[in-house]
Amino acid sequence: MYLRRNRVRCGDTRRTYLSIAHNVWWSGEGTRKAQSRPIVVASFGVEDNVDIDLARELVAAVERCAPKFSSRRGEGKAVTMRIAQEIRKIEPFLKVLASRKLGLSQHLPPHPERSEILDTLIRNQLAEPTGAREEEILSSIRARLAS
Repeated sequence: MYLRRNRVRCGDTRRTYLSIAHNVWWSGEGTRKAQSRPIVVASFGVEDNVDIDLARELVAAVERCAPKFSSRRGEGKAVTMRIAQEIRKIEPFLKVLASRKLGLSQHLPPHPERSEILDTLIRNQLAEPTGAREEEILSSIRARLAS
């Protein structure tokens, strides 16, 4: 998985959207030749609103915490789509974590503790997806740091 930048032009303005993507080898519709194609697992939104460094760390945490499905040759797309289906359930939570408005990177300790905290937050959300708000996320992080 990687942090994907998608540049979009809408009239005279240009915007860049960030998302979590994974490349899969598949052929697409019709007689197209097989090639590597990205599958967007989750979206962070417009780049201007996202803490890019934290988003990169979240991509790594999502990859570590994503459900593992066994696959055979040729099943890469189907397996990646199943993983994306699970991750999309917590997409609003990931957007809040990565938002500059929340400023989570200021509240988290440096690496490697930061990775452990992000992994725990994502695992908990995957186990029980909830519509957590910014205040709830910060209070849960503060509680974890205090213990």
